[in-house]
Amino acid sequence: MKKIVLLISLTILLSQAQVGRTETVGYTTYDRQYGGPTVSWCRVNPVGNNILVYWIYSDLNPSIDRNMRCNIYDFSINNWYWPEGMNVYPQYSGFGNIDYDPGSGKTIAVTHQTWNNALTPVCAREISGGLFEYSIGPANYVWPLISVGYNQAIHCIMMHNIARDSLWYSKVQPWNIWSTPINISSPAPSPRYPNYNIHTSKISNKVLILWQVWADDGQNRAFYRLSNDGGINWQAPTQIPFPPSQGLVPSYTTTSLFGMFDCQDNFHIVASVSDTQQTIPAEIWHYCPSNTTPWSLIHHYNAQTLAAPVGYNAIFATRPSIVQNPTNHYLYVVWEQFDSLNYEPTTFLARADIWIAESPDNGLTWRNQTRITLPDSTSKRFPCAGGVVADTLILSYLVDSVAGQELYMQGRTTRNPIVVQRIPIPLTGIAENPILQVSGFTLSISPNPFSSHTTIRFTLPASNQASLQIYDVTGRLIKSFTDNQQLTTNNYLTWNGKDNNNQSVPYGIYFIKLETENNRIVQKVIYTK
Repeated sequence: MKKIVLLISLTILLSQAQVGRTETVGYTTYDRQYGGPTVSWCRVNPVGNNILVYWIYSDLNPSIDRNMRCNIYDFSINNWYWPEGMNVYPQYSGFGNIDYDPGSGKTIAVTHQTWNNALTPVCAREISGGLFEYSIGPANYVWPLISVGYNQAIHCIMMHNIARDSLWYSKVQPWNIWSTPINISSPAPSPRYPNYNIHTSKISNKVLILWQVWADDGQNRAFYRLSNDGGINWQAPTQIPFPPSQGLVPSYTTTSLFGMFDCQDNFHIVASVSDTQQTIPAEIWHYCPSNTTPWSLIHHYNAQTLAAPVGYNAIFATRPSIVQNPTNHYLYVVWEQFDSLNYEPTTFLARADIWIAESPDNGLTWRNQTRITLPDSTSKRFPCAGGVVADTLILSYLVDSVAGQELYMQGRTTRNPIVVQRIPIPLTGIAENPILQVSGFTLSISPNPFSSHTTIRFTLPASNQASLQIYDVTGRLIKSFTDNQQLTTNNYLTWNGKDNNNQSVPYGIYFIKLETENNRIVQKVIYTK
């Protein structure tokens, strides 16, 4: 019961600072969800009438309990299967993605595990009610990704664990029968890292494979390969042309590529590019060769001031994913974008927020580029657009309590929420009232964690009525600072761990909310012994 109350409370507090509705569906201490592009780890399943979310889970440091965890939202009961998700595999696992069978509606997932002393891809297929059966793939392949095709074939790409210098393809059809892997990137250059993706049509037998290749001159290239008959025959690898960027030499990044097939069965690719060998400026582009103008710019980001770098395997705007509204055919792109002025003081790394954009004309033009999360003391990472239900865009991301990746000793281990956010569409109303980082409106807490007292520092826009309140994890108000003269005259307050009745509160997690008529910031503080 305490866990359920905590989930509800966190959802309420997050919702106060986000666009749309947010739900915490699980947690993980493993904040490096993947090193390459966005993979399909959030999926709207119209056949099964559910939402699928699939992430790398751990609750220990070191992560000896690592597994792939899943949560499923069932529209028929309007609820999630589990408060914090459930492990998909019975043993140590990691990496992969999730999809659904367009024929049966069953959930299909993949990961890699150790079998007979060799890393091996393993597919999981839902039997019922969150129970899975498993299919063991060929030995010595890692970082598998799958996409389920129209004819119910499971298409899988992966990297050979010994050579790690080529991209391989295998098909699972029928269940439990894996085809002999073939080198799918040859004769084009091969990736040497999991910087690839795979996407299938749900209305035909088309399969699209994408990958990025590092270049000696720093201008990294990208390729795709297409099959029109369910992976039996493949067109030759095709280099994706560079987008017509203005003022920079575009280079595809490790985190660039994501694709989809639209309702007319044409493929679309979204890509992030940077100026060669730089992390900024950064751009998000859309590519559809069937459009009269194949390339369209979604977003350009360039900061005037850089207060901190972005960290491992990222540029300032990256990891785009794309979905289509099946009703009006609008396209939606979601990506992570780092704030050059909002950084984590313990790691000196920039924090990220989630951005979206929409296209009403199949990607020819883009509008309503909008930040949908509020800059605060967390970093929102690895977003994935899952799909559209009615008038709502579904997406998921990780809320990293400390910017940086603990695996690379960038900050301490933290228990980070996995969040699903539901955005009302079209985006016109949101774009008219976007979340803005107001100049002169800040909140910081130090020390954090604290044992005796902590200083709450803030700045307010001129002549603003303000309140500062502290809540516990159940959402109960603990302490109020409502003296507007005190708040507007001073730029700090001290909290000694006592409530409005001057009674000491229990040790634990609290949330401090600074609010004016038009703006709100919520930050977490830990009171400890």
